Amino acid sequence: MAAISSIRKHGVALMLIIGFALLAFILGDLSQVTRTFSNKNVMTKIDGKNLDRVYSEQYEQNTALMRLLQNKSSFDENETYQIHEMTWRQMLQDAVMDKQLKALGLQYTDEMVEDFKADMIASLTTNQPNQFLGQFANALAQLYGPENTMAILSNIEDYANNDQVRDIYNAYQAIVRFALSAEKSSHYSALAQNTIYFSDAMAKQISKDNRQAMVSMMPVNPQAAAFNAITPAVSDKEMKDFYKIHKADLFKVHEKSRDIDVAVFPINPTAADLKAIEDSVNADFQKFMTFTSLADYSAEKGNGSVDSTYYKSDDINIEALDSLIFKSAVGSYIAPFNYENQRWYFGKVFGGASRPDSINVATIELPFRTSENTSAKYSKSEAKKLADSLKNVIASNQASIFELQPNYLNGREQSDTTFWLPERGTISEIYNGLLATPLGGVYVYKAVGGYIVFQVIGRTAPIEKRQFVLYDYDITASEATVNSIKSQANQFAASVSSAEELTSAAAKKGIQTVRGLNVLSMASNISQLPNCRDIVSWAFSDDVKKDDISDVINVDRMFFAVAAVRTVRNEGVQKFKDVKSEIETMLMAEKKVDMVADYVKNAMSTSDMSALAQQYGTQVMDSVVLSFTGDAYQNRGVEGRAIAGIFNATKGKPVTLAGKNMVYVVNVMDFHQVEASKDMMPEKFALRNMLMGRERNESTVIEYLVNNTKVVDNRYKFYQK
Repeated sequence: MAAISSIRKHGVALMLIIGFALLAFILGDLSQVTRTFSNKNVMTKIDGKNLDRVYSEQYEQNTALMRLLQNKSSFDENETYQIHEMTWRQMLQDAVMDKQLKALGLQYTDEMVEDFKADMIASLTTNQPNQFLGQFANALAQLYGPENTMAILSNIEDYANNDQVRDIYNAYQAIVRFALSAEKSSHYSALAQNTIYFSDAMAKQISKDNRQAMVSMMPVNPQAAAFNAITPAVSDKEMKDFYKIHKADLFKVHEKSRDIDVAVFPINPTAADLKAIEDSVNADFQKFMTFTSLADYSAEKGNGSVDSTYYKSDDINIEALDSLIFKSAVGSYIAPFNYENQRWYFGKVFGGASRPDSINVATIELPFRTSENTSAKYSKSEAKKLADSLKNVIASNQASIFELQPNYLNGREQSDTTFWLPERGTISEIYNGLLATPLGGVYVYKAVGGYIVFQVIGRTAPIEKRQFVLYDYDITASEATVNSIKSQANQFAASVSSAEELTSAAAKKGIQTVRGLNVLSMASNISQLPNCRDIVSWAFSDDVKKDDISDVINVDRMFFAVAAVRTVRNEGVQKFKDVKSEIETMLMAEKKVDMVADYVKNAMSTSDMSALAQQYGTQVMDSVVLSFTGDAYQNRGVEGRAIAGIFNATKGKPVTLAGKNMVYVVNVMDFHQVEASKDMMPEKFALRNMLMGRERNESTVIEYLVNNTKVVDNRYKFYQK
């Protein structure tokens, strides 16, 4: 399938043909990150290096990629937040990977990166394409066709400075970064692991200790109802001692966060509002039916010109509307209808025809000199004369358009000759002109920057289509209702002075509250409450502190909110008073495991596992094989804390052992010494698994490196809604 072979080939003029749908895709905006920052207002730093410009570029690239992959022109606040976080996390990972690889003697030069890009593109012609670029290429193919996608990717650098197709270039750059980042992480993991050496002496020691045990086992959950009466207590001294030991590893905050309570005042229309909206819609519909000209009514409504596009049934997303339009005769009015209590519609079906949905064409572009294109070969009049001449030559069969195309490439290479134009998204004047042109006929269109000579090669089979006009009315609260709800929110805000007062007062008044825990500075949601950027921005303002109450915030006219900051967490080690309750919960959980273990041990002295299993809501597992060198995943979930006790137990004598989260009653039936291997490789693998097993995987190592990197993250100060 030949299609828009390469944007570079067809140039700026042809971009106009693709129409407003693709332009919306290319130019669609998202929330902005301020472009200019003074030295006093740094947005991002990693290891002392200001990366404001890099962050903005990579955010744009990632946004372009998501637009293409998801076929969207814009994103909601939560999606925007995810793109911001993806950009920041990748920047951090790349920074630490580059630093670590340099220390291991590997740096990616510009030449290596270029070779990497070439290999990525070359992989698309193999049975194992690069997974990142493969997904990108599939998305491009949906727009331009498989053949043209390779042409686009092969000439991708030509689009770097072309604003009209910059999204494609930016998306490609994002793909390269993702693939290169994965490559670096893979190399780092391989190099880092190969630096670990396990001696034969260590392997022999693990071989000596390596045994298997055949056991019957009863796992016991300390949170089972049978143990509800067991209530541990923790002293202040125990908590403080725990804090001193673990404050650097457990209570160090690497990214500032807030706990935020929000009182919600929904902005819903009253019954009177709903009646007024319905009456207004019906009145407008009656007036609409008195107009003989749709254009006159549209002008009076301020809606501009009437859309003359023909739509097929699949183009209409509202099921009820689809049925109304295609089952009504041309000229029928669409009476007012309420769609899911969100919007009223009325309109008219004013046209219908059986038309092809796309047209296959070959083209020759003849750009002329303009103020934006001073280097064009032809003047406007010269381009017009040449276009008419070419039309006559092709129409009279003196030469085919394919023979003529190589003479009018304007310095570009020719790789494709035809492409399909869909009706929806193509300028109506062009599509109708091509539709009126017979197969093999020639049509000339004057674009903004030049003339385009089309020859019609083929058409899809005609299908039934409709022209229609629709007017819609949002079902929203009246200004009087909005003001009344805002007044209630203002009164509530003035009546509370702390987070605790906000939640207790809201409970008494029947006002909904939402609590967001560990809300990050770039977040867009608070718990399940959407579109909360204004609330989050307030909570992270420099002058806002614990228990401050916000002014009333209007959240996208969906609800008013009054917020309170319950907890402030800034980077660094948290104070004991701020984590005391958390420590108490942790220590009480640990103590309960030990207390339940003692309780079960005593119960075992007068009962057996089968009887106790029924009492504790668990089961006895027979003939379970456990390995001393295995981790919890390989040992039926038995935690490491209990494994040592099992392999020191006496055969035939049940023991009760406490893990970190569970209690285990185990009866060892037999031990089996595992024979040492000749090359000690299995033993060394077991040692490696102990050191770099599932709990110490690549992502954990990278997270550790990131957390120990000096960063400045002030993005929330520049993140505009």
